[in-house]
Amino acid sequence: MRLRYLLLFSAIISVFTTFAFISLYQGVQSTSFAVILMSLGFFLILNSFVFKTVGDNWSRVINFLKQPKVIVFSIIFSFIMMWSLKSSSEYLFDYPWYMLFYTMVVSYVALLAYTIILLFKLVDWSVPSAYKNVRKTRILLYSVLPIIAWSMYLIAYYPGTMTPDSLSHWEQIHTHDFSNWHPVVYTWYIMGLTSIWKSPAIVAFSQIIILAIFAGYAGYSIEKRGMPVKWVWVGVVLFSLYPLNGIFPVAIWKDIFFSGFLFLYTILIFNIVSSRGRWLGSNRNTAILMITSLAICLMRSNGLPIFIVIGISLLFAYLPYYKRLLVTLLVVGASYFMITGPFFDYMDVTSTSPNEALSIPTQQIAHIIKEDGELTTDQKEYLNKILPLELWKKNYNPYLTDDIKFDAHYDHEVIFKDFGKYLSTWASIVSNNFGLAVEAYLDQTSIIWQINQPEDGYTSTYARNLYLYNDYNLKTNPLNDTIYKFYNDNLVRVEMYLKEVVLRPAVYTGIILLTVAALAIKTGGRSLLIVLPVLLNSGTMLLATPAQDFRYQFANVLTAFFMVGIVFIKYNSSQKKVEHE
Repeated sequence: MRLRYLLLFSAIISVFTTFAFISLYQGVQSTSFAVILMSLGFFLILNSFVFKTVGDNWSRVINFLKQPKVIVFSIIFSFIMMWSLKSSSEYLFDYPWYMLFYTMVVSYVALLAYTIILLFKLVDWSVPSAYKNVRKTRILLYSVLPIIAWSMYLIAYYPGTMTPDSLSHWEQIHTHDFSNWHPVVYTWYIMGLTSIWKSPAIVAFSQIIILAIFAGYAGYSIEKRGMPVKWVWVGVVLFSLYPLNGIFPVAIWKDIFFSGFLFLYTILIFNIVSSRGRWLGSNRNTAILMITSLAICLMRSNGLPIFIVIGISLLFAYLPYYKRLLVTLLVVGASYFMITGPFFDYMDVTSTSPNEALSIPTQQIAHIIKEDGELTTDQKEYLNKILPLELWKKNYNPYLTDDIKFDAHYDHEVIFKDFGKYLSTWASIVSNNFGLAVEAYLDQTSIIWQINQPEDGYTSTYARNLYLYNDYNLKTNPLNDTIYKFYNDNLVRVEMYLKEVVLRPAVYTGIILLTVAALAIKTGGRSLLIVLPVLLNSGTMLLATPAQDFRYQFANVLTAFFMVGIVFIKYNSSQKKVEHE
């Protein structure tokens, strides 16, 4: 009888939540009946789970809600998720006020309830935690399946996927005219490998091997911390078979290496936090931390600030190991400046244009000009020197800066001749047109925070070929047509039907935030350090993202899998000192 009433109540609530969320996301009138039915089934299952959990654990849920951190996180997280799911279209404001009120309130209350119950269950579910002696050969064992699974993508897209950015590296290994526009360290990595075999395939395969070893190390670390082997293998299988984890490693992009090292950095910080810092007691581990940190600094321009913030955070969190952490900060910092300074000069490396960091101001100015915002005569004259005002309007794309910054008439020298004037002009324009500036900012950064892709926006997902227009006779040449058809058809389906589930980075960021919140409630605030690498990467991209490319946030995919694995581990604060690697 109780089950019958539970299902009936869940069904009634599910009708309300289904129509609220569909109205929030895209509008009922533009949703097929099949999608409505599937959504109704999904919410029926989810709501039944919520009501059963509350019914079976009423007093424990109430006690859980008495923690201020649970309430604060749930309120903020639910609001962010609602805003991320909301359509960017204006159709919501065409609704009668009571429909708009219903849509927003029911969606928010439902998200708040789901967040609280998921948090409760994630905190409640824990494996018995104890350090285990695990042979290091486990790292290689856990790496085998990813290598096999991802090599299928290399067979399908042989000799690897490449875009114009990739060909910039490829051109430099032939001309030796080095530029740090795209990290020159990655160019040198390609040059070293292709001295063995002049094919992009060796680069793609090396990336498969390296990312697979990082995945193996993740499995090893989780097992060592107490996770049963069968569940580690479940995670390894899912991680290996996930399509994005297969297609991205065969792309000749510096973002793959950068994402891989952010993933490794996350694992290392987990080992530090879960061992209460003891992991840092080993010279070998400190050396691994240094190498990983330096790789992150050199692989992308936002790597250095990420390392500095994490390094200082670890220093204050683990003062007993301050000498090792301080040495790490100093050695990595000195190495970075020696490499990017004297060594780059010796190798005659052209530095990157600082204009790359001005994507957000560029978009805000362009949007304000296009919408005929408030500009003084002096501001118009100044902006006209950078780019004719009619071209600011014509070239403005709310989600991409390329058409402006690569226009032949764009004169960035005007900006950097007096950078202070540029900043003061930009600040004045934004203050006088604040609403338009916020609109431009939210559009340009939507790839980072918005699950629901804007109707006039785009998501640059993954490459499925080798850019045809190149001077090196490189082309996609599948080694097996059957394998190519199978994988290519599946990736096309993902893009067509699952884009906003699989190919929007905010989905993975949401998973990371929810799991780290549960982990911090369960084990203490220092667990928040674990996700600093990816959150700082997302944070810096919120300040300067130039385009809507998923690859900038690929690390979030890798980290989301890892976080789902470790959220079930509860650290024992009274653990005796043991070796941890």
